[in-house]
Amino acid sequence: MRKAVLLLTVVSALSGASLTEPGAASAAELSAAEKKRAADLFRDGERAFKRHEYPAAAARFEEANAIAPHPAALFNAARAHQKAGDLVRAANLCARYLRDAPANDSRRTSANALLAELRPKVGRISIETSADSASIDGVAVELDETFVDPGDHVVTARFGEQEVRRNVTVVAGSLERIVLEPPAAPPPSPEDPGDEPPAEDAPEQPAAGKPLPPTWFWVGVGATALLGGATVWSGLDTNSAREQYDKNPTPGGLDDGRSKQSRTNLLLGSTVVVAALTATTGLWLTEFGKKRQSDEAFGLSIGPGGAAVAGRF
Repeated sequence: MRKAVLLLTVVSALSGASLTEPGAASAAELSAAEKKRAADLFRDGERAFKRHEYPAAAARFEEANAIAPHPAALFNAARAHQKAGDLVRAANLCARYLRDAPANDSRRTSANALLAELRPKVGRISIETSADSASIDGVAVELDETFVDPGDHVVTARFGEQEVRRNVTVVAGSLERIVLEPPAAPPPSPEDPGDEPPAEDAPEQPAAGKPLPPTWFWVGVGATALLGGATVWSGLDTNSAREQYDKNPTPGGLDDGRSKQSRTNLLLGSTVVVAALTATTGLWLTEFGKKRQSDEAFGLSIGPGGAAVAGRF
């Protein structure tokens, strides 16, 4: 009589089960045949559990939960796996129960105690990623912290068509936090040169160099020659005045000679200064060998009456 009551309770619980898995059918959507199938599987699981056939019991409870998700089937599957020695599966099912079961479910205290017993014996992996999907050793991740056997594991995340993998070693009782980020974008491939628009001719920039055209140097040469010629003439004129003074010394002749000597000295100094400036211009400021637009015409003439410079700038 007690077994009949228990069976009716389980069937009633499975018939009133709430949705606990994405995509699972709610109790209201289950057909009578599905409800009966889930109840039969749950009953078979209980019988196998009593016979200590724990792997079979775990399988039946999970099948019943897949048809009609219910906290009783999920928790019983966790207990059966723990008895069968599959501690990782037991821990993950127990964590799923605690996540999905109502807050007032009577099995919560037992589930917390079971998970506390299992946690030091297995490892945990927590994955932080924005990937489309993540898996551990090829199994999709369902929990924030997935329980795994101690040892080496491969964590995989998929970002669209790209995949990122990370090897991790887990110690019993420890939690390994893994961060998986999208792979770096590949560098852009060089464009086909034929697709590039033709380069426009850049405006011609004036060549950096000396700032003055040769005209200025030649003007300096002409000015130096002109001053030099005037200095020579003034020197000869001064010597002539001295000879006349020596022949006929007069106060007027003395003053005239001194005036001509001063003129000669002034012309000589000017010649030296202009010659120095011309040399500096030629060495440091004049760009020889290139015709500029301003170098259109230049002329220097020296005749019996003096020297003349003509040109256009």
